[in-house]
Amino acid sequence: MVKMLLRDVAMSDLAEIYERNAGRSPAPYLKDAAAIARARELAKKNGVWDDLNAHLDPSRDIPVLKRSAYRNYQRVGDRILPQTAAGNRRRELERAAMALWLSHPNADVDYLQDLLWAYCDDHTWVMAAHEGRAIDLGSAALGAAFAEILHILGDQLEAEVVQRVSQKIEERIFEPFWNYKHLDFWKTARMNWNHVCNGEIIRTALYQIQDPTALAHMTHAAIINLTYALDGFTDDGGCEEGPGYWEYGFGHFLSVVHALYLKTDGELNLMADETGKIHRICRYPLAAHIHRALRSTFADSSHGYTGARSVMIINAFFDLPELYALCDTHSDNALKVRDMHSLAMYSGFEVTAEADDRDYVLPDLGQAKLRGTPGDDQLTLMCLAGNNGVPHNHNDIGSFIVHRGDALWLTDPGGPVYSQKTFGPNRYDILFCNALGHSVPIINGQLQQPGGEYCGALTVENLNGEGEKRAVVDMTMAYPKGTVKSLTRTFALNANVLTLTDHYVFDHPPQTLEEGFITFESATISQDGRAVQIGPKDRGIALSAVDTPGAFSVKRFEEESKEGRTDEVVTRIIFTPEHLSQDLCLRFEMA
Repeated sequence: MVKMLLRDVAMSDLAEIYERNAGRSPAPYLKDAAAIARARELAKKNGVWDDLNAHLDPSRDIPVLKRSAYRNYQRVGDRILPQTAAGNRRRELERAAMALWLSHPNADVDYLQDLLWAYCDDHTWVMAAHEGRAIDLGSAALGAAFAEILHILGDQLEAEVVQRVSQKIEERIFEPFWNYKHLDFWKTARMNWNHVCNGEIIRTALYQIQDPTALAHMTHAAIINLTYALDGFTDDGGCEEGPGYWEYGFGHFLSVVHALYLKTDGELNLMADETGKIHRICRYPLAAHIHRALRSTFADSSHGYTGARSVMIINAFFDLPELYALCDTHSDNALKVRDMHSLAMYSGFEVTAEADDRDYVLPDLGQAKLRGTPGDDQLTLMCLAGNNGVPHNHNDIGSFIVHRGDALWLTDPGGPVYSQKTFGPNRYDILFCNALGHSVPIINGQLQQPGGEYCGALTVENLNGEGEKRAVVDMTMAYPKGTVKSLTRTFALNANVLTLTDHYVFDHPPQTLEEGFITFESATISQDGRAVQIGPKDRGIALSAVDTPGAFSVKRFEEESKEGRTDEVVTRIIFTPEHLSQDLCLRFEMA
């Protein structure tokens, strides 16, 4: 565990630190003329300038956040309509601020002020899905965005606007944060809400509050609270919520750590951790990465590149240049940067780090990555043990991903489209969350169940060595008691051939058993039913049963997939053994 942040810094000490550094900015690069000039050129290279040319129209009416759109979540459980409306206005705000900051020809200070004024008129800044909370992810982020605009562009805004926005930040962020009459779970949660909400409130305070004593009082507890989310990462640095939420939650931690460091001229360095855990958390994306923008999608995570801003902040404290290989780049190996912070922070250096081709294991998280022989045909396996009680949980112990060439041929489907159902009692009716949507067996009709007591154990052999590599997941405890006496899943990767062996031991022979393999690709069964071609023959993989009598079938979940995808269909390749016995070994080859 990480030592409690500010454990040795009393509130009075923090006030003295702030007083010694009075007048310092938590983001001085956003106000630096040379950085802004460089950002202007980068904006032209990265499409930001063209986006402002094409889409920023100060004569356009301010987007209205309709009551009916906001109510759509309560009425039918749909988050898309209210979030789309809120997102459209947020993009207008970002464009208006960006244009003024870059001195773009379309910049219009009145348009920015009108947008800020409209936000002050809103009855709440809280997202529709979180109505009833005093502060949520959305409102905390808006408060920080408004404070940042006032900080870097306030001298161009009218006093009336600055005063009103500041007053609304006081009413909607600072006062609710200190209201003792309600409990905000996120203050000490061990997941992304903590880092987002506490982090954005701290950044808002660093911009808005000038008095050192008041600033210390406002931020001391919130900084301490950040520790709880760090404790939510496993000791090996793994993120139970997956790399997408590492980027979101831990990304906010990095942002506030950087802001505090700059505000205090380095006196407050929250990255200094004698346990090394923060350093391990920073390395987590390397273990989760597969190829380019592809990464593990266990839990509610998704694919995507690692954010340049997060990597630049990490490398301001640690020497981890290999993380830059996970960022999106141009053909000249320059980083693709589009947000204000990244544009100002990036010096234009060339990314020279090469993709990390090593095997990885995170034993506490229960996740392993095995690489085959390098080359165009390299096969990569990502597998998971862990437990079914993690934040954004899916019932997926033993699930795995197989990548080769330019595609995932066997996959974890990732998170569903968020709705009221996603975080309610019917979460596991969703294909993307239950075991049916993952490459795990169904035994006597029993699916894996949610809860931390449903767990797996991971062991590995010969990672980063020569010859065959192995990962073994004990899946026995993933199923309701009495379902199976023992179930061990063994992955053996030799060159670029993967063998999966499931060894079952039962008290009595099961009545039914099916193995499942999940893909978004086409699946063609051979005439004898003993093999399946996944994807095209020249690029895909062949899945076959080895010394295992039985037959494959394919089930496409057309309707169920709409809860998570609009352009892809979850396909479950099913293998049904011909004979069932008390001691059963099923073996499959993928090549």
